[in-house]
Amino acid sequence: MAETQKVNTRKQILNRSRVVFACIAAFALFLIISIVRLQNGFEEEFSLEQQKKNTRIKTAYGMRGNIYAYNGSLLATSIPTYDLIWDANVAGLTKSDYELKIDSLSLMFSKHFAPYSFVAWKNKLSKLRKSGNRYAKLGSDLNFDQVKMIKKWPLIRKGRFKAGFWFEEKGKRMYFMGELAKRAIGNTRNGKSIGLEGAFDSLLRGKSVQIMEQRMPGNIWRPVSIGNGETAENGKDLVTTLDIDIQDIAQYALNKALVKHSAHHGCVMVMEVNTGAIVAMANLTKGGNGKYFETMNYAVDEYSEPGSTFKIMSALALLEDKKALPTDSIPTKKGKVRYFDKDFTDDLHGGALPPYITLSECIARSSNVGISQFIFNNYSKNPEKYLEHIQELGLHLKPNFDIPSSNHPTILEPGSSSWSGVTLPSMSIGYSTQISPLQTLMLYNAIANKGKMMNPYLVKEIRQDGKTLETIEPKIINKKICSEKTAIELQKMLRSVVSEGTAENTFEDCQFAVSGKTGTARISSGNKYTNKHRASFVGYFPANQPQFSIIVVISEPNSGDIYGSSVAAPVFKEIANKIYSTRLKTQPEFKGFSKDVVPFVLNGDLEQSKLVLNELGISSHSDISGGPQMAKATKKEKSIEFKVINGDKNQIPDFRGMGIKDAIALANAFNLKVHFDGHGKVSQQSISPKTRFTQPLTIYLKLNP
Repeated sequence: MAETQKVNTRKQILNRSRVVFACIAAFALFLIISIVRLQNGFEEEFSLEQQKKNTRIKTAYGMRGNIYAYNGSLLATSIPTYDLIWDANVAGLTKSDYELKIDSLSLMFSKHFAPYSFVAWKNKLSKLRKSGNRYAKLGSDLNFDQVKMIKKWPLIRKGRFKAGFWFEEKGKRMYFMGELAKRAIGNTRNGKSIGLEGAFDSLLRGKSVQIMEQRMPGNIWRPVSIGNGETAENGKDLVTTLDIDIQDIAQYALNKALVKHSAHHGCVMVMEVNTGAIVAMANLTKGGNGKYFETMNYAVDEYSEPGSTFKIMSALALLEDKKALPTDSIPTKKGKVRYFDKDFTDDLHGGALPPYITLSECIARSSNVGISQFIFNNYSKNPEKYLEHIQELGLHLKPNFDIPSSNHPTILEPGSSSWSGVTLPSMSIGYSTQISPLQTLMLYNAIANKGKMMNPYLVKEIRQDGKTLETIEPKIINKKICSEKTAIELQKMLRSVVSEGTAENTFEDCQFAVSGKTGTARISSGNKYTNKHRASFVGYFPANQPQFSIIVVISEPNSGDIYGSSVAAPVFKEIANKIYSTRLKTQPEFKGFSKDVVPFVLNGDLEQSKLVLNELGISSHSDISGGPQMAKATKKEKSIEFKVINGDKNQIPDFRGMGIKDAIALANAFNLKVHFDGHGKVSQQSISPKTRFTQPLTIYLKLNP
């Protein structure tokens, strides 16, 4: 019996040993097979999954290019900013270190990062620590000086591995001119591309590359390769033709007129006659709060019936085809003429028309009756001949401008379904045709330029790393829109509009000669005309030697005044006056300056001020040293004394008496954001000078002439 039990026990042990051995053998076989499969690529899916967890592909971008005004003033740039990140679960941060420093750290956050209090910050940091959050953003858009300051704070100064704090760098687009030329400069936000930022996006953004990053201990990502050895390239810079001083003048004058007439929107463009360079472009729309903002580029994108400013095109056709002379006359028919079922009338402005009116007088008085008869009588049997002139001027095509338009002109053609018996006389006075303000300006600029039509442009140079890659030269798109004789006659007609016609009262006290044309057009909606109007004035100055051409369009004035002569022409006059008074090339030769007369000097850039005074031979002195400085100028009997403005960086500087460009530059140096209103020099500031501050603030400046 005992012997039998021993035998059974041996069998059980043997069987168990065999099972254990079989399991070990099976496991070893599994390992061998797995190794073989891995060696032969059968575990590719597993390998890829692991790679996904420990590597990632990231797009690296270069810094976006800058946009400059013609004189080098910065309009838009990308600056490096930083986000403060905290890995609250980093292994190097011990419990004792955390508890010892959390109060002092929370206090620093409460002082520099509004609106949380000390208690709120402590609770926030404690919750992040408790939850083990490995990527918490504690601060955004920090500048370099702020980063240097924060790196000295408790815990944070221990670094990323011992405390979990680090800074992520990114690029932030900065615009320095507020609403000035905002629509022309544009942006690429919210999936939309507008203005120069949109039109030149591929140049400005540079070249991006794909970067592979590997996860390291502490959830840190380290670049391991960059494409095929490529690196991201910074974008190219644009130098524009915009003159910020003229832009400021134009936008201020337009805004003032829009407010005065409670208009819906308006635009202004200023062009150099000889080159076609756009030196100012303002577009303002009335917002819900009654203030005006740049929301749409009307100058380029609004195609509408131009009204009476188009009459000069009709005069051009008549003169070129020798259908009429400036002195040829036509009956006025008491200010009313009918074509088929439609009456054309003249607004007599309380006066009476003579029995006959010459072609030149039709332009000066803006006669619908006269111009329509001249065109209908000469082209009704061959309207295609009239249309040829519109096409030769390129008015049926979108201008080849740096900021492309999403709309297009509308020029009706004989034989189309929209053409009728009244279309030709209607076109002759600026209806039944839709063109943009830019196109109208191009036509008048060509007349000022003796018939030479220039291509409008806004970008004059493309640069990279300070080197000019391409210079955009002025381009002629039509050497001769008409004969020299016709151009001279058209110039005389436009001069008569101002000297004795519809704009006479507006410019009667002007110190220099202006030529141009008024326009007042009813606004259509569908197939009907509304009681709303569009007032305009387009012309050039000085009339004898044209240097600048300007168009002003104001839509839907609601003050009771609707005419181009009283709504738009005063804007032209204000802009022209200020350009004339500040641009030496528009004035007679400078004959000398008395050194005994000490001029008024704006507060601002010391170096620039002293440079001008030295050229004029005016004595100046200061005790300022140590590089570029902003200074307050005080007029003495025979000299100018300068005292530093940008002293204590923890005190609000005195902006009063400064021009807006210097004020913005000074505010940037003090890490202050600026909002301003008005034109001229700073007269008021929302925060008193020498007020102490420790965090970025916004200051509001009021400007007066």
